[in-house]
Amino acid sequence: MKPRLFFVVTFFCTSLGVMSVSATAQAESDKPRIPLVDAATLEEPLASLNVARTIAQNPGLLKAWGGFASYILGPDLSITPRQRELAILRVGWIQQAEYEWAHHVALAKGIGMTPEDIEAVKEGPGSEYWQGLDQLILQAVDAIQATSEISAASWQGRKEHYSDQQMLVLLFTIGQYTMVCIALKSMNVQLEEGFTY
Repeated sequence: MKPRLFFVVTFFCTSLGVMSVSATAQAESDKPRIPLVDAATLEEPLASLNVARTIAQNPGLLKAWGGFASYILGPDLSITPRQRELAILRVGWIQQAEYEWAHHVALAKGIGMTPEDIEAVKEGPGSEYWQGLDQLILQAVDAIQATSEISAASWQGRKEHYSDQQMLVLLFTIGQYTMVCIALKSMNVQLEEGFTY
């Protein structure tokens, strides 16, 4: 075989091999890394959520985490549902966690947030759309995602609007959903079939 032809054939075969490996890697990346438990083993609403069906592989963890998550999403929270969803959506967007983003867009719409609100979350606190406490919440999320803390000056700015109890709720909401996004992406949890938002 002539040297030039040999090079072309070798390159072509190598490319096919790389593409084959890449296609395999892509197919694997589209699969959950931990199998879902049978939905029949869980009560609603957990049975309908792939995140819960994944974590249910460790029932003790599901119970412990579920209690905390239920508090954050429950009626006893000392910040408003809109404030909570602003924080969660911004975490989901920064983390690029499709599952979290999709579910919380649906929740945000359910509490009256507009499509414009949701789109502006993507732009972050620097958008002219935001002001006041909404902007401060988004700034808190961005600061924690970037440096794992809210600076002393930023803390004081939020304290003008929030009690100590509310500050704790904001911090733990951001922390909870950062953890959830990391877990969702690492476990490769897929959106439920037919889920729309």
